[in-house]
Amino acid sequence: MRKYGYLQSNSDHTLFLKHRQGKVTALIVYVDDMIIMGDDAEEISRLQEQFSTEFKMKNLGGLMYFLGIEVARSRRDIFLS
Repeated sequence: MRKYGYLQSNSDHTLFLKHRQGKVTALIVYVDDMIIMGDDAEEISRLQEQFSTEFKMKNLGGLMYFLGIEVARSRRDIFLS
């Protein structure tokens, strides 16, 4: 991740962050699952393209479940259960 300009979190070693032009992109990895999120759509697309050249991967769309946690969104909020 360092070669893509990401910094590894000290509190969670599976979390990587990148700050660019006042925006942030986060990537978290758990075994063979990965979540990419943030407010920098350009960086997210670039990272997905870079990864697809190195790994076989699928984009499953918006996050619905992760580690047994259901993720539901409204226009203003995100709910975890």
